[in-house]
Amino acid sequence: MSKYENIVQGAAEKLLEDERLRANLTDDEVNILVNWAIGWLDERVSAAPDDASARQIARTEMARLRPSMQEISAMLREGTSPSFNSFGLSSSEEGTSSSRQDLIRDRIRRLSDEWSQS
Repeated sequence: MSKYENIVQGAAEKLLEDERLRANLTDDEVNILVNWAIGWLDERVSAAPDDASARQIARTEMARLRPSMQEISAMLREGTSPSFNSFGLSSSEEGTSSSRQDLIRDRIRRLSDEWSQS
């Protein structure tokens, strides 16, 4: 954790308390998402020059993370078969990402890439 561990920890607790982020996921799937979110937050917040900036960065990143995590959870709603197109995968990629965890990891990678460029 970063020098702003308390800020990251507070944000992580909010994510863990949000049932909408995990309602459709197994414990292992939730762990993948939450570990990614905490790592993302920690990396961004640790670059802050002071506490106030760290808190602002955490709020900004939470505003991105939460809806993205909800979207992933909704796509994997129990009883539905996730569409590769809903994750932005082409049909040529279908054979390489067949499990729900692989779909989550792929979506996380794509979000991280997209957000790192912005």
